[in-house]
Formats: sequence, C-alpha cells, structure tokens
Amino acid sequence: MDAYRLTHTLLQAACQRAARVHDRTGLAGYEVQGNNVIATTERGSTIRARHIVFATGYEAQGDLDQKIVSLHSSFALVSEPVAGRGPIWHEDCLIWEHADPYLYLRTTEDRRIIIGGEDEDFRDADRRDALIESKSATLLRKFRRLFPSVPFEVAFAWAGTFGETKDGLPYIGQTPEFPRASFTLGFGGNGIIYSLIAAEIVRDEILGKKNEHAELFRFGR
Repeated sequence: MDAYRLTHTLLQAACQRAARVHDRTGLAGYEVQGNNVIATTERGSTIRARHIVFATGYEAQGDLDQKIVSLHSSFALVSEPVAGRGPIWHEDCLIWEHADPYLYLRTTEDRRIIIGGEDEDFRDADRRDALIESKSATLLRKFRRLFPSVPFEVAFAWAGTFGETKDGLPYIGQTPEFPRASFTLGFGGNGIIYSLIAAEIVRDEILGKKNEHAELFRFGR
C-alpha cells in the first residue's frame, strides 16, 4: 500500500464531506473554555471546536504525563532490480528472523530486495542517521551470508523511528491532563490497521456512546 496516496485520498474524501484541511499549520496550544476548545496555531489564528483529536504519533509522548511508548530506530536498504526471471528465493516469501536484533527480507514487484533490522534505541535523528552507513554494511553482510549467489547492489539506504508499547497495542481515548480531547496513537507496525478502530472509538466518545473496544486501548490500562 502506498501510504502517501492513501492519506491524500482519504483527505480528499473528507473534504467532499465538508472537512477543511490546513496543512503546514502547527498547533501552538489549546485551552478549554466551558464546552469549547480554543486552539491556537503557530501563525496566531484560533480555532473554536467542541472537541479536539490528537493523531500526532510519537510527538505526543512529550506532552503526556504517563510514559506510553519506547522509541527505536530501525535501518533498511533496497537493492537495484535483480536480473533474471522467476523467484529470487523460494516463492519470494517474506523472511523474518525471530532474533534480537531481528532481520527481515522481502522482494518487490520490480525484483528489488528490501532488507532491514538492526534496531537501536532512539536518541535523536542526527545520531540515528549517522549510523546508516555502518548498519547498512551489517545488513548487507547478513544478506550475503544467507544468499551468497544472489547479487545485491544497494540502490538506497535509510533509517526511521518507530514506537513500541508495553503490550503492543495502541493508545486510543481520553486522558485527564487533556480535557475535551482524544488521542489516536497507533504505535508500532499496525497503525493503519488500528486507525479504523480509533476512528470508531473517538466518534463514539464525541457522541457520548459506549464503545465495546474502548477499554482495551484506554490510557492507564
């Protein structure tokens, strides 16, 4: 799935139902006034609403009183297309090594190989990115140990940050330090899957309806 195209398609569909999208607009703060929330943007504008939903991902941890997520840095690289036809390895299956540090490999439709792993605890983006070269060399060495006869010419290497919760589940719902607000924090590798559940839970919160799944993902569980 192309997450970028999916997101823009969803935003376009929302706009057709009267939603308004303001990109490149940072939120500087918000306060509760009676039954309303007054949000202030970095450009000085204000937004008045009955409820606010934070779907900011990892950044949310810095604003919450309780620690809910541990951040890690992960590394990956992709090859140039591999010459030939047919599977590169058995049925081009996804390979995931259950180890620490773990290793995963998969192929793409245009016969590229993606390999990743070698996680480190996240400190900051600059220190993470400084490790790309050495981590790529390690990943490439592991690949060649598994498939010594398969050529692997690196096309691109990158690093990213992801979060893990204590039980692997997202955090969805309200927390006392943010009145008249809900959070949808789908940490880990299943954020898109949990987004629909989060939308239904938050919808019901705003409408004052009970949701049978809300307890499972609540803060303070």
